[in-house]
Amino acid sequence: MVVYWLFRLTILLTRPLPLWLGYRVAAAVASVCYYGFGSQRRAIQANVAQALATEDRRRIDAVARQTFRNFGKFVIDFIHFPAVTRDEVRRRLVFDQWVDLDEATHSGRGVLIVTMHFGAWDLGAAALAAYDYPINAIVDNFGYPRMNDLVHGSRDRLGMKVIPMERVGPGVFRALKRGEILAMLIDTPPPEHAITVDFLGAPAEVSSAPARIALRTGAWVVPSMVLRGPQGDTLIRPIIDTRTVRYEPTGNEERDVRALTTLIMRSLERHVREHPDQWYLFHPLWPQARERASEPALASEL
Repeated sequence: MVVYWLFRLTILLTRPLPLWLGYRVAAAVASVCYYGFGSQRRAIQANVAQALATEDRRRIDAVARQTFRNFGKFVIDFIHFPAVTRDEVRRRLVFDQWVDLDEATHSGRGVLIVTMHFGAWDLGAAALAAYDYPINAIVDNFGYPRMNDLVHGSRDRLGMKVIPMERVGPGVFRALKRGEILAMLIDTPPPEHAITVDFLGAPAEVSSAPARIALRTGAWVVPSMVLRGPQGDTLIRPIIDTRTVRYEPTGNEERDVRALTTLIMRSLERHVREHPDQWYLFHPLWPQARERASEPALASEL
């Protein structure tokens, strides 16, 4: 309940500010938080080291600092979400893959958009809704009904159909069968859907749920990332991949799930390599990253 009222107060205080100013304030606060949140800092550093395949501790620290600053900007977007309009989302969108998107959405198979905690992922779903694509988004529960109503209600208002994680069921399959879009995250697996596949050169634990849903429905799998930029912080640039993830099932479900999940992660990994400072995963994804995260923080040594 306290978090809810703090969230409402923050909305009240920051909504009058221009978005660019809110970003600057958030980036400054995040720079301070970099020193105060030790476990999260170490997790980001460990993931950055794996993504960049480097042991250069100064480079790792620099990218991790920028990740915190970019996450601060994401928080501002999240805070403003209840007030954002469809017109604002359209103004901020930079996208040139409409032909690819329409090919998938007009196929009649349903479209499964798979993404990560990367860039401005929530605004990617909002952009689809702003252009009247039938979008369903699987979302986390905040643990407090009024907080859920505030955030999920704003998503509904923009045109998204929100499906809480704990209520995923037959409705998901029916939406895809109707040819609609389903968006979901892959880099925070529920224990019952965790699977280990190669990602950025090492075994990583991710979610098998997207592959299982795709295999059972025949949906067109579209890995996607929503970058912040390129010209300015306020702009969002979704990048979709409608070609790489093509898989013919063998009939062995577990083998097929692993193979399809591997293809999805292979499609996403180049964006993480190119923009590691836009990946906001505050726990280590790889076993060796967990070991690195338990080591003394880099910031204390520089």
